[in-house]
Amino acid sequence: MTTKKDLKKRVRARQAKTGESYSTARLHVLRERNPEHVDQGISPKRITAIALSCSEQSIRLRQLNGTDVISLRTGGVVAHRVAPGQLVDVALTKQWTWSGTVYSVGRIERVWTDVPALALDPLPLEDQGEYDLNKIHEPFEPTDPYGEMWLRFASKPRRAFRFSGIAWGAGVGVEPDDNETCLVADAAEMGDPTSARKLLMKALAADLRCIDAHAHLGNLAFHHRPEDAITHYDIAIRIAELSLTPGFTDLLPWAFIYNRPFLRALHGYGLCLWRLDQPENARAVFERILSLNPADHQGIRFCWNDIRNGDPWRSEERAEL
Repeated sequence: MTTKKDLKKRVRARQAKTGESYSTARLHVLRERNPEHVDQGISPKRITAIALSCSEQSIRLRQLNGTDVISLRTGGVVAHRVAPGQLVDVALTKQWTWSGTVYSVGRIERVWTDVPALALDPLPLEDQGEYDLNKIHEPFEPTDPYGEMWLRFASKPRRAFRFSGIAWGAGVGVEPDDNETCLVADAAEMGDPTSARKLLMKALAADLRCIDAHAHLGNLAFHHRPEDAITHYDIAIRIAELSLTPGFTDLLPWAFIYNRPFLRALHGYGLCLWRLDQPENARAVFERILSLNPADHQGIRFCWNDIRNGDPWRSEERAEL
């Protein structure tokens, strides 16, 4: 008999003897089988913690300035609205341990973003030397609305940098094309956002610096909840910016694939601002992307020009992500 079937049999036997509900009987059986399984009501204990990953019903947390990890059950909607990389204040009301994992029930009292408080090591940024845009890319025509800006960005060689593969989800022992974020597109195309979200949460539980996972979470939320999507993009941008000097004016070319998660996050952030009726802020974000990658492999110049012309948000821009 399997362990699972054996457990169910013992629970049913206790129910028949005591008349307890299944969940209560199961709890007593687990206590008898494993002394580590301790279910205790506690006076509300307040902690501040980092959200590592989230599901529909629970959040995996690590206490701020500590190493203890707990699985917090919150009851659905609130858990869904917390983004990995955010901080939460939680009032814990119940706690137990099972198979070495600490589980808790509690109430989330506050959620906010403070990336420096996460104490993450900045992503390594590799200097790729000087990059002469005029020698590598065809210039944009002077008659092109973007032509004047291109001339300014390409007026002289600039240093180019490349993010570490961690931004893409490539970790120790993980091939760049085999990580969770590379499987997300397949899941999304098959109409399975739940599986895509699970893959992204797995990547972030392993390393919150996986910029691509944050950006993909933003993409999943963008169509229905832009106010949630912008939080994911914002966290991605702030984590990436830990590696950049203040007022960074060098290049992050799209040609270096590990730069793409940051550029995608900026793109999504700009589209959210535009959609949320902040066109001038969106325009500033688009101009920043064009400065970082003047060759514009994302079609940012078209969004920038539409805003410059006073055009409103159009839902078809969704396809650009």
